[in-house]
Amino acid sequence: MRELRLCNKEIGKIGFGTWGIGGGYWQKDYSRDKESIEILRYAYDKGIRLFDTAEMYGDGHSEELVGRALNKYEDVLIVSKVWSNHLRHDDLIKSAINSRKRLGVKSIDLYLIHWPNSRIPIEESINAMEELIDSGVIRCMGVSNFDVELLDKAIHSAKKYEVVANEIEYNIYNKKSEKDIIPFAKKNKIEIIAYSPLAKGEIAYDKTLKKIGEKYNKTSIQIALNYLMKNSIPIPKAFSKEHIDEIIGSIDFELKEEDYEIIKNM
Repeated sequence: MRELRLCNKEIGKIGFGTWGIGGGYWQKDYSRDKESIEILRYAYDKGIRLFDTAEMYGDGHSEELVGRALNKYEDVLIVSKVWSNHLRHDDLIKSAINSRKRLGVKSIDLYLIHWPNSRIPIEESINAMEELIDSGVIRCMGVSNFDVELLDKAIHSAKKYEVVANEIEYNIYNKKSEKDIIPFAKKNKIEIIAYSPLAKGEIAYDKTLKKIGEKYNKTSIQIALNYLMKNSIPIPKAFSKEHIDEIIGSIDFELKEEDYEIIKNM
């Protein structure tokens, strides 16, 4: 199993997604703040080092909670994302500065374009990202939900710094990226971050995964995450310590080739 570094930080094999922590789609929720901070710190204590958030999550409140929980730790890699209607140069700069303030960090480790916007030239957005690196607001830049064509445009729009990551939906029920995006990313040394790696919980009930899991004394969730680690950094979300423990249990083994192929061909 590969060991990973991103933005000059060791990040291990798995990350933590924060969608739903602090609210939903541009909507704040303060009702579970104490519990959310406790969960985030528990994930850190269990060895998770990459935490993914966005300005859209909870209308920025997710970033605030991630910052309150984790910004004192120098070995954490915090990923945040700018929404698609903020990709004009000045809007993107403003969004990044606001995200940095909510996170309470000197620099955002990795800043991603959350979704492409066909009305705004990718060159304009990448130029703003490079200015943000120059000014120290962010350390690294990347994209999310970009197909091969758009990812190629982003790469060639960069003049000074590299696009280091593409965050995409990737799970055992959605493996189409294995045919195009993942090979292209590997060729260009771009890390794939996999969101929705558990297919919104469906994987827990998969009979094929359960059968494979019996060989390793692992759950269906642990088998599915381990499969994804070969090509990506999965970022499952969790709202309980038990679920975090289960996620961590996906790291300490490696699927045999025959089992990997069974899942690949599902």
